[in-house]
Amino acid sequence: MKLLLQETRWALWALLVTAAVPAHAIGRVTLTVGQLRAAQARISDGKVVVRLGAAGLSLRARAAAVRLQSSRIPPLGKVELACARLLIGSRLACRGGRFAALAGPAGPLRGTVSGSYDSRTGSMRVRAGDMAVAGGRVRLAGAVHSGRWRVAANATSVQLAQAAALVRPWFTLPPGDTLGGPVTLRVSATDQPALTLSFAVSSADLNFSNGAGTVVSQHVAATVEGRLSEGSGGLAGALTVVGDRGQALAGPVYLDLAAHPLRLRLAAVRRGAGVLEVSRLDLRERGVIDADASALMTLGARPRVQSAQVSLRRLAFPGAYTSFLQMSLASTALGSLKSSGWASGSLTLRGGRLERINASLHSLLFADQVAGLSVADANGAVHWTAASGVAVARSHLSWRKIGLYGLTGGPAHLSFLAWDRNFALLGGNVRLPVFNGAILVHTLVGRNLGTPHARLDFNADLTPISMPVLCRAFGWPVMNGQLYGHIPLVQYRQHVLKFDGDLVAHVFGGVITGSHIELDDPLGQWPQMHADVKARGLDLGMVTRTFAFGSMSGRIDADINGLKLFDWSPVAFDARIYTMPGDRSPHLISQKAVTRIAAFGGGGGEVAAALESGVLQFFKTFHYRRLAIGCRLHNEVCHMSGVRPSDDGGYYLVEGSWLPRLDIIGNVRWVNWPQMLWQIKQGIRSGGMKVN
Repeated sequence: MKLLLQETRWALWALLVTAAVPAHAIGRVTLTVGQLRAAQARISDGKVVVRLGAAGLSLRARAAAVRLQSSRIPPLGKVELACARLLIGSRLACRGGRFAALAGPAGPLRGTVSGSYDSRTGSMRVRAGDMAVAGGRVRLAGAVHSGRWRVAANATSVQLAQAAALVRPWFTLPPGDTLGGPVTLRVSATDQPALTLSFAVSSADLNFSNGAGTVVSQHVAATVEGRLSEGSGGLAGALTVVGDRGQALAGPVYLDLAAHPLRLRLAAVRRGAGVLEVSRLDLRERGVIDADASALMTLGARPRVQSAQVSLRRLAFPGAYTSFLQMSLASTALGSLKSSGWASGSLTLRGGRLERINASLHSLLFADQVAGLSVADANGAVHWTAASGVAVARSHLSWRKIGLYGLTGGPAHLSFLAWDRNFALLGGNVRLPVFNGAILVHTLVGRNLGTPHARLDFNADLTPISMPVLCRAFGWPVMNGQLYGHIPLVQYRQHVLKFDGDLVAHVFGGVITGSHIELDDPLGQWPQMHADVKARGLDLGMVTRTFAFGSMSGRIDADINGLKLFDWSPVAFDARIYTMPGDRSPHLISQKAVTRIAAFGGGGGEVAAALESGVLQFFKTFHYRRLAIGCRLHNEVCHMSGVRPSDDGGYYLVEGSWLPRLDIIGNVRWVNWPQMLWQIKQGIRSGGMKVN
């Protein structure tokens, strides 16, 4: 800058000396320049003409080209400058000036110009205005005084799409990105008292989209104001962003600025080459979030937050769900979640690791009919710390009502501790209402959760729940009775969930017991289950009425050994259903049930024909002594068996008694399991079954 001033000064003094010649001796002075270098600029084929007229001196200058030393700045061609009034003395000034030039990608550039130079103080002022650039109007101003300088630019109604083409030598949008809309811009820079840059950008209709479509803004009205200054402490910056109209999407975050106006304030200092200290970050989105934060970051190819303190004064629903969650959950069962209430809290990060979380919940409500999820009036405080072995505040949660996939529960209150990857329910005998019963949780402790070494211990008692209520909630056939029993100690180790004891349920007037229950990878993509199941004393009347199998009476036992489920479908078991030993209750079976049982052994059609002809057609029910159906499943094939072998090589499914005596004998030993399962379902719906 100093060298440019010196070289310009000598050229101006040459004009002054020439212009000092008496007016009657000369009326025009012409200076022609082939090449002129001035600091970072080179002027080619220049010509300056000074005229003396009745109104005083005027000036016209032109140059074929003006090139700056930087190769990234396009040269100016056909540069013309005219000053309607030229003042010469200790102060050189241009009044009523205009200029024109060909400005590379910007095309023809025209505008007004004025300026002055004071030889006594070395100060200089320049103003240019009324320039048409990228569909808008631009004004420039600059000044140098006592070795200090300042420049400013103002632009109105500049079209971003056109401006993007003009700045390509310095900045290019990534492929596929589009940017449009008018903007107003104010930029100023000075070195007084330190190097400082200030700017303000606003738009009433900003539109942007990246190539991937993950960042989009439509008709956004926003203002961005900022300031950068260089001082002894480093490069300090402040930024304010205000948006109050339009919509924007950034990944999973959706902003409806008309409904929820946004205001963000940032103050930061860059210390040295790689440290950024964010002293203040305030984020307020009306009806959504009110938060502030401070942080210390290391910069580089992979920026990292070393420490941070976040204070969440208010996170309000449903605004928070719409802005931060709905896009991520749109394709899930929670894509239409209804919500209300609010939360608050704080977060501490040190050494690049999350250290502490404190959160408070206030009258939260969530409901989604598709997922069957509902939580009403949830309140509480959650405290978590990353350190083990340090004091941690007790957390507590309560709700008035809760539901998930058909299960509903009433008021409950939980107290627990949460630290590192561990969780422990406090108090013991915590009652969780379920329908007209409850789960009494005695132990719930989790360790190393979220790691390959996760461990979980749980046991509880189930107080009686009405089976009709439970069945209707899950859409099952309505079963009479109650579900209750003891849930033994459940342990989760190395991706295996194991029941240390038996799981007991009282249903159909009898008892069903699950033992040796193990779940492999229950949270994975392909869960597997292993168990042995025994049923004792089930009332056949209740069972057959529930599943529309045809009426039967008596009591049965069942053994399902080696049960294996893959992705919750049976792939192996050794099952047997049989008359309870010593049962003295009446044993009756209807024609419909006879046909259904006969189908298991491959004789459903023959039996149905026999029941419709002869003397049997006059009997609606028959007496039987005992029944048994066995199926050993392996490789999707069932090996069938019954009460005992028959003389013709088959097997008895039902042994009849009294007259007319009706025996059901199976003659098919191997049955395709998926086909049989499908035919059983279809047969129950349509009234007839046939197994091949």
